[in-house]
Amino acid sequence: TGSAENLFAIQPRFAKVDKVFLSHLHSDHFGDLDALWIGGWGSGRYTPLQVYGPSGSKPELGTAAAVEGLTRAYAWDVAGRTGAWPDAGGKLVAHEFDYKEDKQVVYDDNGVRVTAFPAIHVLDGSVSYRLDWNGLSFVFGGDSVPNKWFIENAKGADLVVHECIYTPEGMNDFYGWNNMRTATYVSSYIHTPPTAFGKLMSAVEPRMAVAYHAILLPDLLQQTTESIRKTYDGPLSIVGDLVVWNVTKDDIMVREAVVPEILYPPPAGPEWGSAKRTESTEPKLSEFIEGGWWEEYEPPPLPDGPDSPGGE
Repeated sequence: TGSAENLFAIQPRFAKVDKVFLSHLHSDHFGDLDALWIGGWGSGRYTPLQVYGPSGSKPELGTAAAVEGLTRAYAWDVAGRTGAWPDAGGKLVAHEFDYKEDKQVVYDDNGVRVTAFPAIHVLDGSVSYRLDWNGLSFVFGGDSVPNKWFIENAKGADLVVHECIYTPEGMNDFYGWNNMRTATYVSSYIHTPPTAFGKLMSAVEPRMAVAYHAILLPDLLQQTTESIRKTYDGPLSIVGDLVVWNVTKDDIMVREAVVPEILYPPPAGPEWGSAKRTESTEPKLSEFIEGGWWEEYEPPPLPDGPDSPGGE
């Protein structure tokens, strides 16, 4: 969690933030989907949030089941906001695809093509993505050990992001596990340790290699950097959140976003204000609850017109 907060800090136009691509269903990789869904709806997204993600080895382990479960969990929330907020913005739509298919086109519109390919992480049902647009390419590995699909699909791409977890020793020390077997398994059998990350990037040869998925405490960062440089000597970014890459055909500039310490939702924009809303003929509150209204409180009358619920 925290990704939605970071996104709000950048203050995007949420009318244009309407697609999510999930690499897998671990909570640290889609745990803010609810915040993006509901928060983005209130901050300007007036169309459904489209969620692209892999199937699982069983239906209940796939993206469609996760989206259905989230929709059920937030039924009260969505029902209470619909009408005041645009109807369509409260919808969550799953686009589930086969996790086993290589070079599968999962999105292709307006010159942007996103392809998916298998990854190897804990269970069947993890994928990586490649985005191609205007002669530029971006690859995101999700979580995975080094694999043949990644090397083939990421070869020579402009910006290549792949996880780089701690060494087994670093993981064991950081988490206080006192169990090198567990640390080695987590670091090297379901994730990618630094030397393996470097070897992978040496095979891929991107214009910029990006290592993520580790807490960058100074001693661990030093250990990670030294380990990567044993097997890779190319362009490298080792990053946490809110790093920005400006990618052109001539150069890649690495910068850090400057955001406010106190976050506020951005204004919704004209599309949200004019989007269709349902004018319900049924009261949302029961007579029992309505009967608890304090008689000393008199709200102002609701204005008529296009800005009221039900207006166009």
